[in-house]
This record gives sequence, C-alpha cells and structure tokens, in this order.
Amino acid sequence: MNRLNFRPQDWSKVEKEHNHIDSLQKELAINIERNNFATAELCAEDIISSIKEIRKLKKVKQEHERLMELAERLGQIGLNVEVVAR
Repeated sequence: MNRLNFRPQDWSKVEKEHNHIDSLQKELAINIERNNFATAELCAEDIISSIKEIRKLKKVKQEHERLMELAERLGQIGLNVEVVAR
C-alpha cells in the first residue's frame, strides 16, 4: 500500500484496517477449513467493511487533491482564495 494514496492524518487508520484484514484472512481460512461457515461469513463481512473504509480514506485524499488544484487554479487567475469551503 502506498502512503501517497492517503492523507498523512489518515495513515494510522489505513494501517490499522490493513492489519485487521490480514488477521481476518487467516481467521477466515481457519474457519473454512473447520467448516465453521457462519463464522467464516462474519470474517468475510468484516474484511469487506475494512476494504470499504480504506477505499473511503483513499477517496478523501483524492477529493482533497482536487480541492487543492481548484484553489491553485483560482489563484492563478487572480482570485485570492485562502479558505475554500463546500
């Protein structure tokens, strides 16, 4: 995973979710091997939830970058933009 895909303040959460996925993958494999399919399904749902959270954090970074680009373009055409709010 590339740190540059996330805001610095989100990186610890991204790492936490990534580590959580690693742990859940091992637990998922064990539960499938033991025919504990209900528990395996819960693990899979947790994995999906963590993946969605990582994707959300990546999207936050992309939106931030677009906002910064817009502020820069506005500055280039002479608009003094110190604070941009939605």
